[in-house]
Amino acid sequence: MAGIIATRYRAAVDVFGWFKKRPAVDREITLRPRDCHCHAIPGVDDGARDLDMSLAMLRLLQAAGAETIVCTSHMYPGKYDNTPDGLARAFDGLQTAAAAAGIGVRLELGAEHFLDDGLADRIRRGEFIAFGPERYVLFEAHTREHAPRSLLEVVRTLTDRGFTPLLAHVERYHWLRGDDGDELCEDLRAVGTKFQVNRTVGKTNVPMVGPRGAFLSMLLARGWVDEVGSDLHRPTPEGRPFA
Repeated sequence: MAGIIATRYRAAVDVFGWFKKRPAVDREITLRPRDCHCHAIPGVDDGARDLDMSLAMLRLLQAAGAETIVCTSHMYPGKYDNTPDGLARAFDGLQTAAAAAGIGVRLELGAEHFLDDGLADRIRRGEFIAFGPERYVLFEAHTREHAPRSLLEVVRTLTDRGFTPLLAHVERYHWLRGDDGDELCEDLRAVGTKFQVNRTVGKTNVPMVGPRGAFLSMLLARGWVDEVGSDLHRPTPEGRPFA
């Protein structure tokens, strides 16, 4: 019996080792037909400042190949105190203006929820926005060394209610890298969390370049890039808030 167990253990280790050592992937991360992370609603967060900027962003994304753009403004208590109703009203105005301007993309309302100690309770109260047939709920977290203490609680709160947790720009999180991070990635995948990464723009988010690029390459090799977003904040190629 001991010999059988030892043989099975060695086989499991061999399989896991193969899984971790699969060839690295160095292809760029490009936008897909659905951009599921974009700050195009004007005047509600650090994204578009006004309607003209919003429309310019939509045109830029359409030219890049986006057919559906999910508007995911921040819902971040104490910083961007947006509510589902308030964002829905602002989204309706953008949708009307985009149609009048002849911009032929499909717009959908989502949000980027900040993972703090109160997010699970806000989800229980229905204070969140889901999108897509997957019933995605996009959420972001801090980038410090250790994982947020309420991470798994939030994930389970969503999955228990039939929603799919979608972790935003996973490449940013130091706590998902290294051996401990690898185990946490496995745990998150096991309980139904999907991963969103930001596209490659210039020298940013290039697989195989630097620690972030190595992590992105690992995600690609394992098939763990579920969604790609522009995370666009400005109508520029980089699209960042300071542009």
